[in-house]
Amino acid sequence: MRRSPAKPSARLVRLALLVALMSFWGIRASYAQAVELDTRVLFFHEPAKGSTMTVYTPSADLTVRPWDFLSVSAGWEADIVSGASERVKAGPLARNPDITSGASVKDTRHMARGSFTVKREVTQLTIGGSDSVENDYKSRSFNAAAKTDLFQHDTELELAYARNWDTICDAVHTANTDPTLRQPLDDSSRCFDPSAANRAERPIRTDAFQLSWSQAWTPELVTQAVLTGQLQNGLLSDPYRAVVLTAAGQFAQEHHPDNRAREALALRAAYYLRSLKGAVRVGVRGYRDTWNLWSGTVELEGEKYLLPWLRLRASGRYYNQTGAMFWSDDYTGGEPVHGPRGQYWSGDRELSPFSSFLVGGRALASWTADERRIAGIFQALQAAVGLDVLFYAYRDFTLAGRAPEDTRAYIGTLSLTALF
Repeated sequence: MRRSPAKPSARLVRLALLVALMSFWGIRASYAQAVELDTRVLFFHEPAKGSTMTVYTPSADLTVRPWDFLSVSAGWEADIVSGASERVKAGPLARNPDITSGASVKDTRHMARGSFTVKREVTQLTIGGSDSVENDYKSRSFNAAAKTDLFQHDTELELAYARNWDTICDAVHTANTDPTLRQPLDDSSRCFDPSAANRAERPIRTDAFQLSWSQAWTPELVTQAVLTGQLQNGLLSDPYRAVVLTAAGQFAQEHHPDNRAREALALRAAYYLRSLKGAVRVGVRGYRDTWNLWSGTVELEGEKYLLPWLRLRASGRYYNQTGAMFWSDDYTGGEPVHGPRGQYWSGDRELSPFSSFLVGGRALASWTADERRIAGIFQALQAAVGLDVLFYAYRDFTLAGRAPEDTRAYIGTLSLTALF
């Protein structure tokens, strides 16, 4: 499939202008109060023969504080995607191993976001939203969070909620068409075009909740517990991906359940080592959902100051998960050797049993002005550069009997934050 870059929708532009105007008004009304500009570029590259994927994600956020109790933020972000992906998932028992085909991917997503934060002595309320658009996907979101400090700021409680209204492009299927006869979407051309008779729009609705508790036990030790939940409804499969269902090579569009509930619990701790002028952080996270997918994550991070303005950070993460209840590497086989049979089928490797390991590092430099501003403009500056390497190990995923080659990815970040 080939996709052409998308243009921001009129609604997205209106949202960005509205927040920008309110930000400007805040600066004028407060006569040059603090203004913070945060820019960032993320680079993701997954090299593999026939299925290389590259994603650039530039972003910028502007925050103004016209009064001590109010912050207004506006931001923009884009995903620039190019590469290729497998369009048809075939298992090892398929008679035609060449059924697996690649498809080119070219797309650009634009997102505008904004938020307002009202802060009192021990409480804080944030309300925000975003609007994003790409060739075959539209998304609007609303989020709200309330936070309070207790016991002389040693305890912090936060409750957050987010709602997404998404729309995904799909091929037209009549209501009585059996899922085994539905064909995948060829490309994203004429998506969201009312005159396109072969294109349909499918809704996806997401409600997300989060409750967090942060606790400072001593000046050196801080812990955090985060409980999250999510409810999804709509087209939760990839409309472009197909799965081989018979040994003769017959395939149909990927078919997932329309509902999914998720929950996760994360525990983190950070300890400051005064003698080393550094900190150690550790975290664990457990996850489960109604598709019977379970996962666990362990993270370890160390950070140390080399100079008063320079610190280095090294991190590692191990992740392991089971497969979804309807996952099978080959839907042409039978139970129990080749997995469950049923009304759903998937070619998504992220629903298969797999593990991953990430290792990386970052360098962060920060400068704060004393009596004179930096370069006559900035109150503070912070710059960071980082690189992570991610390795995947798939235990039960093949492409027509061949192990996937895209099992390594590189993630680079570059950021600059300026306080005026």
